Amino acid sequence: MKNLTSILRTFSLAAATGLALTACQHGSVTEPAISENVIRNEVKMVRLPFTVKAEDDGTSTPSSYTLAGINLFLRSVGAGHADVVLLDAPDVEQTRIEEIAAHIRKSGLTYGGVSTLGPAPADGTLTLYVERHIVVPPNCGVWRHETSSNQKNNASAHYGCATMANLGLMVANPRDLIAGQSGGNSTASAVGALYSPTPQSTGPTITMSLDGLAGMAVPPTSDEIARQSRGSSGGDN
Repeated sequence: MKNLTSILRTFSLAAATGLALTACQHGSVTEPAISENVIRNEVKMVRLPFTVKAEDDGTSTPSSYTLAGINLFLRSVGAGHADVVLLDAPDVEQTRIEEIAAHIRKSGLTYGGVSTLGPAPADGTLTLYVERHIVVPPNCGVWRHETSSNQKNNASAHYGCATMANLGLMVANPRDLIAGQSGGNSTASAVGALYSPTPQSTGPTITMSLDGLAGMAVPPTSDEIARQSRGSSGGDN
């Protein structure tokens, strides 16, 4: 009986020691391992609405007052090249939509067309939306205590966080972080232009001929100039 008790006590001690070592090696099972941390920029899309009322005279042509109100709204939200302007106009004449769209393009902004985006506007009115993507960079300032030992010399939990945050703050169009642009502005096109540059046209050429230059007077040497100088002064002494 004593032997059995001793064996059980030894087994319990060994099991407790193993659990302690396991906790030191792997940390809390409720937290991800360092290699499982995903650090990325979060891109959010927002739409800023503006109601464009119908004209007082009942016409479809937007008045100068209406266009001025649109301009004031666009300036107040800082609409820029990365934004897209959309119209929600279920009960508005196509002529009025086209003229407002032309005004938006004339302002240098991107017009994205007509779409159903929110509550239906009242009869004769339309809702103008400025669609914008914004970047929320990862928080690199929280250095929580590592719960496990780093015997394998792994990278820290925030490795690369500053680089990722800087990318999000520098990108001109946050939409590109979701899906890059295609076409002539792609990386492949830019690299291809370096290795296969487009031939440039040469400038005007000038053709020079040496014919007839043989009969021209040859500039005198320094000795001849000295002799002529002595001759003009009255000869040699």
